[in-house]
Amino acid sequence: MSVLTVPGVANEPLKAALESTLAANGYLARSGTPKFYLDAEIQNLDQPLIGLDLDVIADVTYKISGAGAAATYPIKTKGTATFSDSPIAADRMRIANERAMHQNIKEFLQALR
Repeated sequence: MSVLTVPGVANEPLKAALESTLAANGYLARSGTPKFYLDAEIQNLDQPLIGLDLDVIADVTYKISGAGAAATYPIKTKGTATFSDSPIAADRMRIANERAMHQNIKEFLQALR
């Protein structure tokens, strides 16, 4: 990885995290045709360039459609990683990204209830 590369959030790990969370909470169809479809789009991942404490803001829009119903859930969350999490900046950025996305999925589930 280049020092100038800013780590983001890859599609596959995000999809896996979202699917496992939805399944664990009883929202994922196990068989047959699902009643609803979910599309999650990262609108913005606001990351600092430098710092000891890194705050990442994740702005994700979740769109649910199907059976004539449609709903949009724009969720914005913050994840923080400090020097005590890791002295390596790239690791702190990854940790802050993961925390921001974890909190984002958590708040999306809360919005569904």
